[in-house]
Amino acid sequence: MNRALEQIIRAFDYAATFLLAGAVVWVGYINYYASYDSFLLILSLVLGGVLSSAVCAAFHELGHVLFGLLCGFRFNSMRIGFVSISRSEGKIRCTAKRLPGPLAGATQMLPTGRENLYEKFLITVCGGPAFSLLFLAGCIVAMVFYQSLHFAAYTLICTAMPYAFHILFYNVLPFKDDNLDTDGAMIRGLIKREPSYLTAVNVLAIEGYMYQGATPSEIDKSLYFGLPQLPEDDLNFIILTNYRLMYFLDAGDTKEAIRASDRLESLLEYVPDLFGKEIGADVLYVTCALKHDAEKARAMYPPLRQFLLGENTLRTHRISAAYELYVNGDKRKALFELNAAEQKTETCPILGEGKFERKLLDSIRENIVTEHYTE
Repeated sequence: MNRALEQIIRAFDYAATFLLAGAVVWVGYINYYASYDSFLLILSLVLGGVLSSAVCAAFHELGHVLFGLLCGFRFNSMRIGFVSISRSEGKIRCTAKRLPGPLAGATQMLPTGRENLYEKFLITVCGGPAFSLLFLAGCIVAMVFYQSLHFAAYTLICTAMPYAFHILFYNVLPFKDDNLDTDGAMIRGLIKREPSYLTAVNVLAIEGYMYQGATPSEIDKSLYFGLPQLPEDDLNFIILTNYRLMYFLDAGDTKEAIRASDRLESLLEYVPDLFGKEIGADVLYVTCALKHDAEKARAMYPPLRQFLLGENTLRTHRISAAYELYVNGDKRKALFELNAAEQKTETCPILGEGKFERKLLDSIRENIVTEHYTE
């Protein structure tokens, strides 16, 4: 989309949302001021708008989840504002975690197979805008009959209309923020079969194979390398490069794994905040375990420390074990992280990922036993 046109459309979106918010507050005040104190009335409308907007964002993400489940995808995580809902060790967990970047919400669904992924992915992406359209339609109907609504109902339903308009309008247009595409951009790319989105489908195929038990190097190599050239700042290219690193790590090809890691490191400036820590941690692992560059690893660690200590995942425990062993030479801490990671392999729902991680963990444990972990 032309940059100037995009700026005009964004300005219209913000102006229309602001005007709708003002209209909702004004109509509410005029209709209910005789029954309620003015200050409490305005405060209730504002607070109701905040709450209903959060519900609107959750409803949008729920559309992705339900459409994905209908297509045979598996729920992995959903974030709305500061709330993160994720599947971990077979359980659904809810935590408070800031969503990085400009996004109000994000959902991750993982394929359980590899058939018809293109169509399934397209349907899953469409789920968010479809649910947002339903939500906006409900708000409009409520506004039409606002005079017959109790004040509480008006506060909790009609005040969502401005944000419902914004989230639908914003997501049906092909925008990009922080190198992340809106639903509209993804839908357009998938319909036009643009190379970036064909790459995304290949990534889904890789994930589908891993869910069924294949490790990265056991998957058809063409899914990693038989693709058209993409710009280096393309998010799907960066994600694919990360999977290429997993492929070489799994195959035991140290030279190519280091090369893939170096490529990833050169791309970190383009990585959205949503994925930045995960990819940076993978680069740290190679720096520790394959390059044995302790000085560089120590410089990389501080920005990743909170992520590695706070995520409590199989991958973060494995990377922490590598850092403690290969950089700090602390076998006790390395064993602690290693044991935590090995426990998580037992409940890892993605069979191929569990087998891949166990292979790397076995290598770390062997180096602890032999004390062969420095050059």
